[in-house]
Amino acid sequence: MTGPESHERGFVAVELVAGLAVLVLPVALLVLALPAWGERQDVARVVAREVGRTIATDGRCRPSVAGRLGATVATNLGVRARDLSVVLDCAPGAELPRGGGVTVAVTVVEPGLRIPGIGRVAEWSFTTRHTEPVDRYAGVP
Repeated sequence: MTGPESHERGFVAVELVAGLAVLVLPVALLVLALPAWGERQDVARVVAREVGRTIATDGRCRPSVAGRLGATVATNLGVRARDLSVVLDCAPGAELPRGGGVTVAVTVVEPGLRIPGIGRVAEWSFTTRHTEPVDRYAGVP
């Protein structure tokens, strides 16, 4: 055969595989990662609320109690304790002022995309804050 048809041989199999690898795989990995990111953000919010309530009810700034409680709540919700950090905005051991508030900052590590053959890439963190009011009528006068 002579003419343009004889020189037009495509590589359909190669093009299909390359198209899947370049277009479909990254989108699929992102779609699979989105629910995990949302779950971890929810865990951070729950930990911040629970720690804030406990510290405000206790009336003393106790970072060690906050850290242990945060680790327990996170573990119960499926997040490893080492992927979470809890910080209070008060001086350790100080009595919280009546009618004031305690702010809790919780940072959780968000997993990056898992690419087969390469591993995890683009790990990042999410921080949320919660301020819990201290009861103005609680405690010793």
